[in-house]
Amino acid sequence: MDRDKIIDFLRYRFVAIGFSLVLFVIFISSIVSSGGINWGIDFVGGVKITAKFEQDVTIGSIRDALHKNNISGTVQQIGKEELNEYIISTKLLEKGESAEASANILTNVINSSFKNVEVLGTETVGPAIGEFLKKSAIKLFGIALLLMMFYLSFRFEVKYSFGAIIAVLHDILLSFAFCGFANIEIDIPVIAAILTIFGYSVNDTIVIFDRIRENNQIQTKQTLFDIVNKSITQSISRTLLTSITTLFAVLALYLLGGEVISGFAAVLLFGIIIGTYSTIYIASPVVLGWEKMAAKKKKSE
Repeated sequence: MDRDKIIDFLRYRFVAIGFSLVLFVIFISSIVSSGGINWGIDFVGGVKITAKFEQDVTIGSIRDALHKNNISGTVQQIGKEELNEYIISTKLLEKGESAEASANILTNVINSSFKNVEVLGTETVGPAIGEFLKKSAIKLFGIALLLMMFYLSFRFEVKYSFGAIIAVLHDILLSFAFCGFANIEIDIPVIAAILTIFGYSVNDTIVIFDRIRENNQIQTKQTLFDIVNKSITQSISRTLLTSITTLFAVLALYLLGGEVISGFAAVLLFGIIIGTYSTIYIASPVVLGWEKMAAKKKKSE
């Protein structure tokens, strides 16, 4: 590849880093002003009932009945439309209240709002179990990061491992902050989306790092700055094609998947976009910065 065909990606690395910082500040400010992260019933406790309605109802009419009783929740239709079967989920209705008490309140509201409702099943998650699941999810993220760091340190040099981990942390933190900004309820599917972003980001980063390592082994007079730009340019078509095809699939999920997976799809959409540019403008500049600091330290010695 001729030098004049190499795109100078790293020229804009500080602009990209500044963009991430501004985005993060906006998201955090929104979370603080809105009262914090919106955790789902999987992590704070709640109740989920499956109900069969004799009369024809809609998701909107059930949601209106809940709102009239100051209950916020999600409604999902299951099975064939003519069966009129719905899953209704809500968090604990009173602080310190048991999940069973919330289930009784929710059942009474549904029965008083609609005629001849048959409750097919009730699932509850207590606050203690929710807190345990939240702590377990955080621990699993930490373990996954450590294992990924060890793997990358074994496959590459430490500087590449550090760059990849910084990029992954960037993607995960921004994705969590985006959930708070967009008021997306963090439940098990959203955690699955963030774990998917984790793997997607690392995979994309490894592809570019492999190319950097290959180009670095070739005896040339190019600096690491030029080698990184060359490697990104050589990999950019693969990166964009992979990202765009994935975005189309996730966009279809977001537009056609309904309320139940809308949060999952929205987080995945955001994460794929962020993960694509973090490989270029976060992970690679970190490797470059590490190399510069190592060179300065070597000179001082």
